Amino acid sequence: MRLLKTLIPSDIAAGLALTGKYFGKVFLSANRKKVRAHLKHFTQEYPEIPVRLAPRFRGRLTLLKDEQGEIKCVCCLACEKICPTEVITIEKGKKEGRKMPFPVRYDFEMERCIFCEFCVESCGFDSIILNHQFELATYNREDFSLGMEGDGQNMFVPSPVGKYSVAED
Repeated sequence: MRLLKTLIPSDIAAGLALTGKYFGKVFLSANRKKVRAHLKHFTQEYPEIPVRLAPRFRGRLTLLKDEQGEIKCVCCLACEKICPTEVITIEKGKKEGRKMPFPVRYDFEMERCIFCEFCVESCGFDSIILNHQFELATYNREDFSLGMEGDGQNMFVPSPVGKYSVAED
């Protein structure tokens, strides 16, 4: 006993005992039963419990449409010019029945994006946002190239992985 007192001071031993006691209670209650009010979890149990993100969280770039289903973008190129990493490429075009220019091609390279939100702030028509999709991992580099068409790389809907990772507001 004297050897233990020499090696481990009593204050440290008391702290370790208290930590071990609460660790055991929380460990045995995690994902098994309701946690009592005095035992709080400090980690989020994703994906069982939906994640709550900060309101200003910056996720993946999304191109928006208006009430008629038309793309809001009028090709002013403000987002393309202000982007510090030059990940946005827009190609203008004309559409019959529409006075303003229409994006024929709107490409976004998410792989190099730094999520600075300059593009969203510079857009005077509120046609793009950074959504709350936080899980952006993919198995292929090509999945980081987003455009206006395609199943997995469509800018209008969350990516296949992101269907399950969009945080609830």
